[in-house]
Amino acid sequence: MTQYRHQRKQVINVRTYSIIKSRDACFAAAPYKGVDLPADRREGLVFSAPTFLFFYHGLIAHKRAAESIKPYLFNGLVNFRALLSDKNIKGGFQPGRVYSRWLNEIFATDEGVENMFRWSGNIQLTQSMFKLMDAGRLDYFVDYYLLLRFHELSEGNRGTYNFYPLQEHKGQFGLGGIACHDTPVGRQLIADINAVLDTVRRLPEFRETNSRWLMPPGQSEQYWKLWQDELLARSD
Repeated sequence: MTQYRHQRKQVINVRTYSIIKSRDACFAAAPYKGVDLPADRREGLVFSAPTFLFFYHGLIAHKRAAESIKPYLFNGLVNFRALLSDKNIKGGFQPGRVYSRWLNEIFATDEGVENMFRWSGNIQLTQSMFKLMDAGRLDYFVDYYLLLRFHELSEGNRGTYNFYPLQEHKGQFGLGGIACHDTPVGRQLIADINAVLDTVRRLPEFRETNSRWLMPPGQSEQYWKLWQDELLARSD
């Protein structure tokens, strides 16, 4: 799309949608059609066809917390609501951030959330959470597998942390795409993006990038079936 001048800007994730709605701008990692966004954040946006497929948030936990988490682990999935009732396990999350629609409800209503560490600040938030776990101040935090993979590749400390999927997300998956400000410029940009996506999404390089970062180990068959049946089936 050489007809556009592309610029990247780093912002704090809780402010992403208010920023793009204040100018002609886009966000490349929005939930498809805004499905996980509250109505007030979804309003004023226009969305592309899906550009990536992912599995929802889980727990990124220090390995020393494995025995504490084990009682809440069933068939490879953590019962997150039950875990929140255990005040001896310290978890963290970011208020105001968009998680899955299931977790958004838990963070808004569950009394156990009061025991969790809340963080806010600059764009290096996730790296700070790993440091808090290393220092013993935190047992886990809630985020995507992608963040664990990035940290391990950049820091070279594989084996220090575990990723636990959640029962609350059993059988669920997410589609993501590009969100732009709903203006004439934004709507034209989304139309131009959608016009090239059918070709781009089938490129080996595009598929490899998605799987490298967003496909957890052992889920290749499920990931590519969903890619074919769910992602490629949507053109707008």
